[in-house]
Amino acid sequence: MPARKRGWVGGLVTCVIPLGVGLGAVLGAFMGADQWRLLFAIGVLPSVLVLLVRLWVPESPVWLVRQGRYEEARKSLAWALQVKPESLPLPSAPAVEPSKVSWFELFKYPRSLLVSWLGNAGAQTGVYGVTLWAPSLFVLLLKVTPQEAAKMMILLTVMGFIGRLSFSYLSDAIGRRAGGGLIGLGAGVLIIVAGYNYNATIMGLSALWLLLALAFFFADGGFAIVGPYAAEVWPSHLRTTGMGSAYGFGGIGKIIGPLGLALIVGSNNYLKPDVPLPQIPTAFLYLGCWFLMAGAVYYFFGLETKGKSIAQIDRELVTA
Repeated sequence: MPARKRGWVGGLVTCVIPLGVGLGAVLGAFMGADQWRLLFAIGVLPSVLVLLVRLWVPESPVWLVRQGRYEEARKSLAWALQVKPESLPLPSAPAVEPSKVSWFELFKYPRSLLVSWLGNAGAQTGVYGVTLWAPSLFVLLLKVTPQEAAKMMILLTVMGFIGRLSFSYLSDAIGRRAGGGLIGLGAGVLIIVAGYNYNATIMGLSALWLLLALAFFFADGGFAIVGPYAAEVWPSHLRTTGMGSAYGFGGIGKIIGPLGLALIVGSNNYLKPDVPLPQIPTAFLYLGCWFLMAGAVYYFFGLETKGKSIAQIDRELVTA
């Protein structure tokens, strides 16, 4: 993608994720509790798309050039531009001996490591903590059925989808650093406010539900920047390794989000929130602070990649 559109297109790729979560919520809302096996079977079907990617999508032209496979690189670029390979010049680059990437090389770029790892850790801890706890909290606090709680989750996923579209645009409009800072601040503050107003109402509707929906605009919508940006802050030869390591490190948040929350408030059940009601504000404060940390890391330590080509980012990282 050209540099001026890379943030927008990279963000759009992530927009289909909340569609899948929303579809799961819809199925959960309208399928009976005894049909959970069918729900699991339906969840397996999209994995077939992986085979289409393997068969249809070529390797990155940049990666192929680095490997000295110039003809394949030209075909890959022609595939993306939808033109004939013969209409493009054959790529040329200094001969580079292909070498295996060592994980230890990641530590040669401490700023990239800090931003991508901590940014992902903060965002994933916060969003998975809320996502995994919210349906049970709706049942516990609002006295609704599990099916009704699943229907309430639909609004959260819709807001997440709108958020991803918005931050896909903002990624190129205001930049990755400012966008990432806005994500952390918006999600963190709204989640904390939701926790302190868990038993309030707004126009007869649950304030917890409405505030979490607004928070999801930032918390889930922010992954339109969090994901692609974790790749942009690494040089070409470490880009996929760096992005994968960041998402993997951030995946710790899927554990310490709900588990850490349960430990902090003294719950005796680490799988669902049977916490004392007065402790719920503390629980949401815990999750909100993870987002605030991520926002601070992006804004104060982030590398601005807006409008910069891959080659320009590589040069800046190497000379930093």
